[in-house]
Amino acid sequence: MFLFRPRFPRRPSRPAVLVFRHSARLGGMGRAAEFFTPLLTSRCHVSAVISLSADRKGSEKFAASWSAKVRATAAALGEGAYRLVRRTQTAVYLPVSQWGPQLLRDAFLVALARAVRCTVVLHLHGAQLPARLAANRVLRALLGGSHWLVLSEAVAARLVASGCPAASVTVLRNPAPAPAPAPKTGQARPSRVLRVGWLGTMTRVKGFDLVCGAVEEARAQGLEVEFRVAGLRGDVPVADMACVDQDLGVLDLSDALSFWTEVDAFVLPARWVEGLPFVLLEGLQAGCAVAATPSPGSAELFDRGCVEPVEASVESVARFLTVCGDDLEGIRRRQHKAWQELRPRYEAGRIEEEFVRFWQNLGLGRHG
Repeated sequence: MFLFRPRFPRRPSRPAVLVFRHSARLGGMGRAAEFFTPLLTSRCHVSAVISLSADRKGSEKFAASWSAKVRATAAALGEGAYRLVRRTQTAVYLPVSQWGPQLLRDAFLVALARAVRCTVVLHLHGAQLPARLAANRVLRALLGGSHWLVLSEAVAARLVASGCPAASVTVLRNPAPAPAPAPKTGQARPSRVLRVGWLGTMTRVKGFDLVCGAVEEARAQGLEVEFRVAGLRGDVPVADMACVDQDLGVLDLSDALSFWTEVDAFVLPARWVEGLPFVLLEGLQAGCAVAATPSPGSAELFDRGCVEPVEASVESVARFLTVCGDDLEGIRRRQHKAWQELRPRYEAGRIEEEFVRFWQNLGLGRHG
């Protein structure tokens, strides 16, 4: 009796990491990729970098179509599976999604990586997934056994409490960007107009419609408000955009920082559980008055008083804008003082050291 066994190529002679990433123009995960992917590539042997983002075909304002998203998901799944089956990887680095078809794609890739005995590193850029893991035994089984990078101690605690078995859980904050060219703290306002800004995807789940309603309500109450926005247009009715004074479309990363020099206040009244949005960090760095709905991913920003808590309602956001109109400089000074005390934890150099040390501890990063 003959037993035929499939022959797989041997493992590479040195550790090889298969890296997945998002487009630089895709919100926070894309911005995170711009920081972490080059760093990983420079300190580890990366066999390939696979894009997870759909092509918007040059559109400057609107998200990719569903058909483009399906094609991108299938392409990433196919290329990732091909490389894993060939057994030329020793580790996989994946910014894990939190819901929908993308999460199913990621779960399949993780299961396949474990089947071929790859080390799996999941970078969780949000705070919703632990609750889904707690409620879904199959999902816990598929993603279990991975090394996790999470945004805060609060998210780490929820991940552990979810019951998903993890090889390790490491807190790795998002890096604060460089300060805007012209910090506003302590400077006189150029006029009585309150300049409200929005940078990021314009969707209901992020509360963009609530900010639009609050701007209109504040104007009805006599507050002079200028509203400028930048980012992808999602499920935003044309009527909601009527309150917008300037729509800059999708900005390159190099232009994002200068956006904040013309903004006094920023609000993110998300209806879902956010992670650690780069826009909060950018607004704080620029000396804006910043408010958002509380989130485990940004817990210490709220605990220290860096960010004002608001509810996901037009009334709550309008109250914040009214307070800004009355005492903008007072809010700025208080938030700026709290942020200065907390900012060392978010310095890019410190995050870089922690990220590199993580890979070295796994035996996959170069020393020196």
